[in-house]
This record gives sequence, C-alpha cells and structure tokens, in this order.
Amino acid sequence: LANQLRVLAAPHAAAPMMLELSARLALTGSLRVLDGGNRFNVYPVARSVRRYTAELTAVLARIHVVRAFTCCQAAAILAEMTADARPLLVIDLLETFYDESVRLEESQRLLLGCIVHLRRLSQAAPVVVSAKPPAAPLMERRVLLELLEEAADGAWRLEALPAPQSPTLWGRED
Repeated sequence: LANQLRVLAAPHAAAPMMLELSARLALTGSLRVLDGGNRFNVYPVARSVRRYTAELTAVLARIHVVRAFTCCQAAAILAEMTADARPLLVIDLLETFYDESVRLEESQRLLLGCIVHLRRLSQAAPVVVSAKPPAAPLMERRVLLELLEEAADGAWRLEALPAPQSPTLWGRED
C-alpha cells in the first residue's frame, strides 16, 4: 500500500474486506484500526491469520483497535493520532456521522476536520477508510460520503450483488 488516503464505499462498509486487510497487514507489522461502526470482529481476523501462520497471538497483538461511538469521538481520536509508519484502517467511518441527533452542518464540519487528519496521517503511512452509503431516510447525508470520496487519492464504490436466482426443476420461472 502506498502512503495515500484510499476510500472504499460499500454495503456493510466493506467490513469483511477490511477485516481481511487488517489480518494481512498485521502479518507484516503493526497497524491501527479506528472502528466507527462497531464492526471490528477479531474472530474472522484470527481465522484469516491462521491460514498464513501459527503465530496467532503475536500477529493479533500488532493490531491496535480503538472504537468511536460518536462523530465527536471519531474526530477527537483522529486529531490526537500521531503520524507514524503504521497503516491506519478506518472501518465504517461515517456510521456515527449519519446520526440524526447531530445536525447535518455539524456532521459536515466534523467530517471536514477528520479529512484533514486523515490526509495528515496518510503522509506517513497508508490510510484506508471504509464507509457505507446512508440509508434511504437519510439521503441528504449522502453529501458526507461524497466529501470523503472527493478527499481521497483513490475511491471505489462496490455495489451489492443481486441475490442468486434459485434454479427450478423445469427451467426459469417467469
């Protein structure tokens, strides 16, 4: 990974991909994880690590997880982070910014501050941020995802795959 800010927008904030990435990065060194949507689950990470090494405890100890339960906490955590050589994964950053009890203008202000810190941190190490689009009732908050994507050195959107169709005995059902 290059020292850049990358954004991945996907259903469920691409949590499975981010967990796999955290496992792979921990195999090579220390990393930081900021969990904004309470999506970091160590069990899939451990399963992934076990596929590559028997040094499970040592590898998992390299992952330093901090959770943010509000957008204010996310902003404060990023502001306090020192820029160093450890990659930073931010899982589901926008979850707390979609909170309807926080005015959209305040969410935007806090997110812009977060973006400044994500860019600062990306000068020293790779930063990968995942986010999901807002739910239908919160579509006015889509601007938050757009701000995050525009600030990135690279941004990708993954769409949900359609549910597979069950085959029938006689062919297609119409």
